Amino acid sequence: MEVAKKKFKNHPLVAVIGTGAATDTIALHDREDLTWLRSTEVAAKQACRMANVEPGQVDFAEVHDCFTIAEICVTEALGFFPAGKGGEAEAAGETALKGKKPVNTSGGLKSKGHPVGATGIAQILELVLQLRGEAGERQASKARIGLAQNMGGSGGSAVVHILKAL
Repeated sequence: MEVAKKKFKNHPLVAVIGTGAATDTIALHDREDLTWLRSTEVAAKQACRMANVEPGQVDFAEVHDCFTIAEICVTEALGFFPAGKGGEAEAAGETALKGKKPVNTSGGLKSKGHPVGATGIAQILELVLQLRGEAGERQASKARIGLAQNMGGSGGSAVVHILKAL
């Protein structure tokens, strides 16, 4: 840690404090509920357990919003909102930059052209910029703990990372 502090003294340090990965069936017709992303739920629980945080302690998130409904389903599976309430939370502005739980402060996946291979890197970069207070006009007012959720195969696999400003 001391070496990092000396080497990167011009930038606040950020640490990965939790990570999780999970899979589910890729066939949507085999799922109990088409709107529930079990792989995201399981990966988030693993990451939260490792980080010793609850979903309510996460200040902001970058999530895989490949379709309009995806962000809503993901925020519910992450535990940010109860099942069936993510859409209402978004409509009420809770996930906006100035909302209670900013989501996709970068503009999200589709604003970048859906760069499949680069999605996770872009999400982590946004978390680091936010946690360092270097996100400019996109800066969330309270950014101490951030979460990145990425998935593939319509939620057949998911990875969640939690980062914290030191």
